[in-house]
Amino acid sequence: MKSFIVLFSLFALVGCASTTTFKSEPIGADVYIDNVKICKTPCQYSDTAIMGSSKPVKVVIEGYKPLETRIRKEKAQVGPIIGSLFCPIPILWILGYQDEYNYILDKNM
Repeated sequence: MKSFIVLFSLFALVGCASTTTFKSEPIGADVYIDNVKICKTPCQYSDTAIMGSSKPVKVVIEGYKPLETRIRKEKAQVGPIIGSLFCPIPILWILGYQDEYNYILDKNM
């Protein structure tokens, strides 16, 4: 019984977070999510938003046009799928972000 609780807890914790990597050309661009600076590329981002979530992303570096886009949770994750077999709650995190987002910024003229 104890091993079941440990296994269930592991799937629940793994299923809650989704991680992605931001890369840009040129490297060193500032990445903003929901208008909050989170990192400079290349970097990783992780959150616990539920499936179907999307977030506004802005990638900025001096001398280049800012790039505005969105990231969406649309990739199936194994942990929550297995976890939802034992308990329906992890189904909310069944989708995650792509493994990587690559952004190519255009130079200002």
